[in-house]
Amino acid sequence: MTFLHALAVIAVLQSVFLALIVVLLFVNRTRSRLRADVSARISAEVAGPAQSWLVGEGSITEVAEVLASLPVDRALEQMVMLATSRVGGSQLTDLAGTIADYPWVDEVLKRAYSRNWWRRLDAARLLAAVGGPRHRDLLRRLLADDHPAVKGVATASIPRVADLDSVVLVLESLPRQPLVVRLYQFSMLKETWSFTSEALLARMTATSDPQSLETWVALSEAIGTSELLERVCTLRAHESAAVRINVARALKKYYHPDSARTLIDLLSDPDWRVRAQAARSIGTLNDEMSIEPLRNAMLDAQWWVRFRAALALAQLGEKGRRALRTMRDSTDRYASEMATMISGLSPGSIVEIAES
Repeated sequence: MTFLHALAVIAVLQSVFLALIVVLLFVNRTRSRLRADVSARISAEVAGPAQSWLVGEGSITEVAEVLASLPVDRALEQMVMLATSRVGGSQLTDLAGTIADYPWVDEVLKRAYSRNWWRRLDAARLLAAVGGPRHRDLLRRLLADDHPAVKGVATASIPRVADLDSVVLVLESLPRQPLVVRLYQFSMLKETWSFTSEALLARMTATSDPQSLETWVALSEAIGTSELLERVCTLRAHESAAVRINVARALKKYYHPDSARTLIDLLSDPDWRVRAQAARSIGTLNDEMSIEPLRNAMLDAQWWVRFRAALALAQLGEKGRRALRTMRDSTDRYASEMATMISGLSPGSIVEIAES
């Protein structure tokens, strides 16, 4: 009987547990539906005045008043939605200026001093929408935050808020950022390229930290101004192979005789990765003076260098392809096999492979 009683108790407990799970699922579904209904209603309340204002039939004050009438977190949500999907450019600047002195805005921005990262994230989200020159100290605080999410979202404020000092702060910490944050900061720094270029030119010297230089050269490639790429050329003999690899990669965007000469020099680099990247960039530049150095690179001991040199020759017009075909008769077996393989590819295949 004791065993049967135990089984009965277990069965009852399992039934109760199952009933609780069903109730919990029902409650969660109901709460989710209610939240969705509330969000849809609030979005509709904001969308009406916002649409009227955007088409010139309403007042910006009406939009600001609707936002101010909402609970703080709802106002934040709606302002972010407006900034990311409906309002842009000068209109967003006007809206940011109109709501700047409302108490809910100040309350959210003060969350930047919270101990909880998700509260600081709220401040970063709003700053990206309403930030201006007066928020530069706040931006610097959020850019120096320990949490990657806060730092990443704060980066979106750079084009609206940043000055030279803020850009310098980002550049100095850029090499140590997680990859996702770094790539996003690249895109934001490109939008403030005038400040970024000034700061980069002051830092991209042979005496700078190699890890930082590696990142800054990659950023210079992303921005792509002739002034920055000219400075990149001066780093071709840097002691760090990683820096030289990035130099070779960046110069594929620098259509200047100095670029071709630098890349030809890098075809003789002691590190095979640099030589391979130099050959790849030469193919992009389409400079015929590089044909003979590329022929020599096809005799390289490293397979990848020979491969990139052959692809580059195939990209250099008829003269390059003719030079590639002559390499099929080379006494060097590996160069001959590589030339045979690449010269047999179609032009479309060569472009596709070279860009991969």
